[in-house]
Amino acid sequence: MELFGILLSIPAALVVSMLYCRFVAKVVSRSDRAIAWFRIASWIVLALLAAEATLVASIGSVQSRAVLGPGFYVTHVALFFLSTPALANLLVLRYRKRWYFVPFACAGLAFFLVLFQYSVSESLYGVNGNDGPFSSAPDASRPSNH
Repeated sequence: MELFGILLSIPAALVVSMLYCRFVAKVVSRSDRAIAWFRIASWIVLALLAAEATLVASIGSVQSRAVLGPGFYVTHVALFFLSTPALANLLVLRYRKRWYFVPFACAGLAFFLVLFQYSVSESLYGVNGNDGPFSSAPDASRPSNH
């Protein structure tokens, strides 16, 4: 079932990205102030994503969470949702008249983000969500203190 979710995320990301890119091209690009804010916020989000990906690639998800604390996963989930729109913002605002290719780039990033999310989540919390090093459910294999 997970595989179907991953496969369906690609066309879903493409459709949602098309709608979002049209919004940015038609509404946001009218205001110089909005353009500036969208660009700044987008660069920050993508820089944080690059930093997270570098950290996870170099020391792993579990060690990253151990070093950074619970805020690591909160930030990871926020970047999961914000990175695709951030890429769309930067590309659409750069190529205002020819933004039609941007949803394909966004769908590619979204696919990477889905796989990255699965990898990080399963590393931290286990496949079932209760057998990883940071899961809060009691481990049935460990003896209780009673």
